[in-house]
Amino acid sequence: MKRTQILKRIICMGAVCLLFAGVAAAHSGEDDKQTKGRVLDAEQRPVAALLEAYAAAYQAGDIDAIKALTLADGRFSFFEGAGADSDWHEYEEHLSAEMPAFSEARYSITEIQPEVQGNMAFATFSWSMEVVIVSDQFEGGRHPVSMQGLGTAVLIKQGDGWKIRHLHTARKRD
Repeated sequence: MKRTQILKRIICMGAVCLLFAGVAAAHSGEDDKQTKGRVLDAEQRPVAALLEAYAAAYQAGDIDAIKALTLADGRFSFFEGAGADSDWHEYEEHLSAEMPAFSEARYSITEIQPEVQGNMAFATFSWSMEVVIVSDQFEGGRHPVSMQGLGTAVLIKQGDGWKIRHLHTARKRD
């Protein structure tokens, strides 16, 4: 191959790389934050909607609404970091202990990636939480907390729709 042909190929490959980089930069930030730009099909949308409803109920501090979204019949479990609640009753006690201290809570689940297999589904997601903890233990009685992380949900489809069987959340490393 002649030297000029090699040079033309290198220039062409460089131009193609620049083109792709430009297209990617032009479209950065356009991904739907709920699903990482992935278009969900009719089976996946209810799973994502249930997780969004869970986030809204958690943000509102509405334990009854959270319960309605889960298998509260003893089959529910929740792992948070290294902690574990093995059934709905334990999780309800967990929530009842911490939620009264939350003020100005903002909780969201985004980048939901659901997979559905018949009457079971799982989804990975990102979550973020900003809250002010109200307690006499902190100077001024208030302590702002901001955290984010990753999670996995396992869901079961029943006669009344999808229910959360298991949740596992972990904080991202600082």
